[in-house]
Amino acid sequence: MFIVWAVTSFQGKRGNGLTRNESTIDALLEAKFDAAATRLPAFRLQLDQKTGLKFYGLYKQAILGPANPKDGPYWYETESRTKFNAWLANGQMSRSEAMEKYIEMVMALDREWDPNTETGNKGGWNKTPSTMGVIEPEMFDDIVITKPTRLETEKEKEWFAAMRSNNLEAMQRLLKEDPAIIEAKDQHLAMTALLWATDLGCDPVVQFLISNGADVNAVDNCLQTPLHFAAQCHRPLLAEILVQAGADKKALDADGLTPAECCDEPELKIFLSE
Repeated sequence: MFIVWAVTSFQGKRGNGLTRNESTIDALLEAKFDAAATRLPAFRLQLDQKTGLKFYGLYKQAILGPANPKDGPYWYETESRTKFNAWLANGQMSRSEAMEKYIEMVMALDREWDPNTETGNKGGWNKTPSTMGVIEPEMFDDIVITKPTRLETEKEKEWFAAMRSNNLEAMQRLLKEDPAIIEAKDQHLAMTALLWATDLGCDPVVQFLISNGADVNAVDNCLQTPLHFAAQCHRPLLAEILVQAGADKKALDADGLTPAECCDEPELKIFLSE
């Protein structure tokens, strides 16, 4: 069901600056975002866990700004912690950028939809941008969270946290202490630091990991490689770096798709198809 937060509590948090919101958001962008949020539920059955979590994280980022690690659920609250981590993974991304990325993802799902010709005032969640901040949409309750078969060690938690914050000094220290940590996988999506860094567009981290021997063809639980992530996220520079390091352009994910077949950016698609 819808989880309705107390408006006064939400406004109080904004007043205290805990959500690090920008002072102003472009009204047109906010209207497009609202339209995208209204559009998304129609595609809820098409979302795999990874995509659903990414939408969730971007939604929270767009509404509330960057997550505060201290506000996260307890480690044993598996579903809540997984969703919170999807929000936390966006780092210090601005609300405006989160809205833009959310809109782009909806457009990729529905190529016939034009956010310039719709508003968020019909169908769907029937909310306007000014009220979305006090709602957590019920569609995200449907995200199936796979319970972890193992829990990350404290070192692995520190490793992934350092990756998300581009803290190469901490990553170097942890790597010296345990060289095997470079291929550690997170407990929910089975993603290595290289997979995460490619997905998030952390160029310095990607280069650091590759220079230290990270497997450029590592896969997550959907059999997607870093090159699949670079293709889907339209990251041509990272795609080139990965290919030069030995990434397999013909690698197949769980749906039998190559990186090129996952890409809808024309120039990048050509590069991946060569």
